[in-house]
Amino acid sequence: MAPIHPQLTFKSLHPTFGAECDGVDFSQPVPPDTITNIRSALAKYGVLVFRQAQLDDARHIAFAAQLGELDDATPYMKAGRKNRLDPYVELFDVSNLDDDGNIVATDSLRYQLGLGNGLFHVDSAFNPRRAGFSVLRAHHLPPKGTGGATAFADTRAAYDDLDHETKEMIKDLVIHHSLWHSRKLAAPDCEFLKGIDPEEHFMGRHRLVQRHEPSGRMNLYIAHHAYHIEGMDQEEGQELIKDLLRHATQGEYTFEVNWENNGDIIIWDNTCVMHKVCRGSFEGKFVRDMRRATVHDGSSTAWGLNERTDFRAGMP
Repeated sequence: MAPIHPQLTFKSLHPTFGAECDGVDFSQPVPPDTITNIRSALAKYGVLVFRQAQLDDARHIAFAAQLGELDDATPYMKAGRKNRLDPYVELFDVSNLDDDGNIVATDSLRYQLGLGNGLFHVDSAFNPRRAGFSVLRAHHLPPKGTGGATAFADTRAAYDDLDHETKEMIKDLVIHHSLWHSRKLAAPDCEFLKGIDPEEHFMGRHRLVQRHEPSGRMNLYIAHHAYHIEGMDQEEGQELIKDLLRHATQGEYTFEVNWENNGDIIIWDNTCVMHKVCRGSFEGKFVRDMRRATVHDGSSTAWGLNERTDFRAGMP
């Protein structure tokens, strides 16, 4: 890892990962040496919080593109959504608003499909090429005290603390990740989802245990998208997945970031942390307009064991 430039200051948010970063001027293009140092800090901390960066949509995209090649939200448009953030297809709309800007009702299909974001996960594990960095921005926050924090889990520390026997048992396992599986887990009573069989849809294949290349540390690459372990009975595999998820999401590996102001951004590395949105009383009542730029993983394991295709999953 390159040394972190002294112009950036960091306040740790958890004993093993996460930091609030100060010293970046987002009012103009971020200099390349600062980008290098942000990447080095992400390799160390996994999660970086920047308060009141005040990026607009265009500058949000431009900054994220300095971190790597961007994904885009066109699969969601193809699945039937309008682009509320048009013309910015590089931004994912992860708000609680419908296509016309109205607050999503808690009895709607759109709300049910979004409940999966409240389970610990990593972005795009269910695609052929997984996500690297996610750059999430608060465009319009609900009132303070109504929920909507973002929680993170340290999957490097979680791997470190596994016993030797478990590490040996899981070291060569391959997991199939399904977008629809996590949606069904989060909304088991949704009639629309009851009719969907994850087996009939694409799944991303990734090794469970990987070396996190930016830091050199071993990592547990797991999420609630995890549906099946190759070579293992489905029920047996699901029990192991549940055990590992329980382990990796214990309090000693997790923390929550409360969004303080419109314009705050959080960057995290999906290849070494999980995340989830925290629910609250804002749901169905107050706007929580969050916008995410997603940087494709650029490591040697970005494509996992998948064919290199342009396919990406989308939902209506």
